[in-house]
Amino acid sequence: MKLVLTLIAASVLSTITMDIAGGLLRAIRITQGAPPGLIGKWIESSMKGTVIVEDIRTVPGNSVPLSKFLIYHYLIGMLLTWILYVIIDMSGIHNLSWWQPLIYGFSTSILPLFLMFPAMGFGFLGVKGPPEYLLLRTAVLNHLAFGLGLVLSFRWLIKI
Repeated sequence: MKLVLTLIAASVLSTITMDIAGGLLRAIRITQGAPPGLIGKWIESSMKGTVIVEDIRTVPGNSVPLSKFLIYHYLIGMLLTWILYVIIDMSGIHNLSWWQPLIYGFSTSILPLFLMFPAMGFGFLGVKGPPEYLLLRTAVLNHLAFGLGLVLSFRWLIKI
């Protein structure tokens, strides 16, 4: 039970790190991203069986409220954190280098770049998305920040 609670705490810390960095980067206009409600709309569309759409903005239905998006966002952060823990555990790593969780966090940007953005109708790497969303840059920098959160989580909480 202690491990489960520690992993939950680690996933929250990692995702909060991503959110704080993302907010700061947005505030200084380096990144932007798709609106959270729109991403949540695509997640719900996917859960109903419609993963690939021509343009999520034109799909019937409403954007999800921020509170619902945050639930999805933190559940995904939890899943990705737990996957890293399982990889480390199965690999038998006992002394995790700082760069390993950072690279893993960076590699999770594959999910929006090659799955979510194309499925939302924004093309691979988000190149067909609205230019003001800065999708590629936002995804890479936010997921790098998630990796930084993983570094902190695995050093301070999980202690591998």
